[in-house]
Amino acid sequence: MSLGLLLIRRGLLFAIVLTWGQYPAVEADDYFNVIERLHENLLASYNKQIRPVIDHTKAIKLEAGLTLTNFNFDELESKFSAKGFFYMQWKDPRFMWSPADYEGLKSIHLPSEKVWKPDLEVYNSYGSLSNDRSFASNDVLITSDGSVYFVPISTLDSICIPDATLYPFDSVTCTTSIGSWTHNALEIDMNTRNNATTVDVKDLISRRMSQWKLMSTNVSIEVKVYECCPEPYASLRLSFTIQRSLSASSAVITPTVVIAILTLATFFIPPAVGAKLVVGVLNVVVHCVFLLYLKTILPSGSINTSVIVSFYSGSLVTAMVSILFTILSLRWTRFPKLIPPPTMIQNCLTGRIGIMLGVEHKYSGNRFAQKELIEKNSQQFVSSDSESRDGEIQLEWLSVCLALDRIMVFVYCTFLAVLISSFLC
Repeated sequence: MSLGLLLIRRGLLFAIVLTWGQYPAVEADDYFNVIERLHENLLASYNKQIRPVIDHTKAIKLEAGLTLTNFNFDELESKFSAKGFFYMQWKDPRFMWSPADYEGLKSIHLPSEKVWKPDLEVYNSYGSLSNDRSFASNDVLITSDGSVYFVPISTLDSICIPDATLYPFDSVTCTTSIGSWTHNALEIDMNTRNNATTVDVKDLISRRMSQWKLMSTNVSIEVKVYECCPEPYASLRLSFTIQRSLSASSAVITPTVVIAILTLATFFIPPAVGAKLVVGVLNVVVHCVFLLYLKTILPSGSINTSVIVSFYSGSLVTAMVSILFTILSLRWTRFPKLIPPPTMIQNCLTGRIGIMLGVEHKYSGNRFAQKELIEKNSQQFVSSDSESRDGEIQLEWLSVCLALDRIMVFVYCTFLAVLISSFLC
């Protein structure tokens, strides 16, 4: 048994001696190439938790900016999304080297999760804060002078409250505030990229996305002191002014003009015509349908009430009043009336008010429409002098109905003028 173990040991020793020279030993400084050697040397004793400043009382200078490639505004959710390349640049003294020691190598790429990065967050973020969600984990580019360039693909979602007052000719300015979550302005000195005052939009796919058009942008640095902390905090403010496109406006304005004309036309239909009631009811239904439609497309969290909603609400009330006047007109003109209108009303209709309204009392002459009504009604009601008096009373009430219609036309036109002026101002 012992002899067999001895033979096995000698065989293993002989095999080791034969193969020893085929695989030379790997020394500590033997790397695949100079990039691997620089990579290992830079990260050998690197601590990404430490802010890259030699003097801890000094602030690190950070340049930041956005190259916009796409944007979207969800007004129902009050959410503005800016997509593009978020540029960040700072200096880390621990990443400085001499290119001559590394075969002239002047730059290197390192994984972003292995180096210090500013803990930037969207202050007015839509939803929960998440650095991984806003900024992708791309590599960083480091140059021999210690400059670090980090340009991740970013989706910046921020809260933007729409103002639908002038819908569908409205515009809104959405602002995205980005800053360090834990480092104040005394630790991170934030600056705009190349002192820019506007967002870089040269790579924007289209200035018109969906139904919104980008009008202008602005970039600034805001330094603010919060109640929680005595130190000031700096943030990068990206402002985007967008306006609703005309193609989206025409889908709302065209039916609105048609409905306004229909409402006005209702008042010019003679009071004694039964078709006026049918047109009035149809007009009310159209108003209600369009108000329900506006409810689905307008944001509920708008700062002010939309002018177009005010128009449809006021126009709906006017259409309802028109129906009530039509019912009264049919009642007053199609059935005998024994009591004439009050004297005060008759005096108004025979005076300047009647002239301004275009309503002439029977004592001052009647319009051809009124005469036709008398002739029509005389076939049923006028067979004697007393019945003739009933027809005259009906004519007086018809004048009252005409006056009410003309007053409503004046009120409705004034209402439209006020709304139009609010658009123009």
